[in-house]
Amino acid sequence: MKKRMVKWMLGVVLVGISIVGLHAVMVANDPTTPFPGKTSVQIGDMITSSASELLQSAADAFLLLNEVEIAGRNGLNVNAALQRADMAAVRVEQALKLFREIIATGREAGYEPRRIGQLKGFDYGGFALENGLSMETMNEVSSYLGRGNVLGFYRRHARNLQVLLDTLQRIRAELLAGRSPDNRMLWTLLQQYNSTMVFGNYASMVFYKI
Repeated sequence: MKKRMVKWMLGVVLVGISIVGLHAVMVANDPTTPFPGKTSVQIGDMITSSASELLQSAADAFLLLNEVEIAGRNGLNVNAALQRADMAAVRVEQALKLFREIIATGREAGYEPRRIGQLKGFDYGGFALENGLSMETMNEVSSYLGRGNVLGFYRRHARNLQVLLDTLQRIRAELLAGRSPDNRMLWTLLQQYNSTMVFGNYASMVFYKI
């Protein structure tokens, strides 16, 4: 039963993360953020680095799930699973650290008015429909970017990363105690990766478009 559930969860979320990854290829080279001068490039570079850490963390998380998937044969290899959980957590922690630096840097620099004006005037709903995106997620993104509240968006993304890190830490605690994480915890982990990556990716698509 557990194996069937894990396979189902993997199938659902792998599709979502694969789509995010394809869009990420399109937007990774767009360093223009709504901050003046060199700060824009600096923040753009940190965003790219943070996204890379998150993607690598997701890869480690899937390898962790693979350890759970094959556990039925000879029992869970706790050491291997713990190593994957550790790496996933370290990379999310680094992604979060970078976003905290982004927020501090952006707050000090202030916004570039023209770029903020473009965000306020962007047709988020039309863009979502045109590209087959989730309207619910795009509405969440536009509630920040559509008001020019880019730092608010960054803070929301940082909170998402913190929640993801907390879940990974709970999984680590289970593994350290010699227990396999239950299905609900694994489902939560996958959903959090998916929602965090899609939320950030939609914003990247908007910045690329404008």
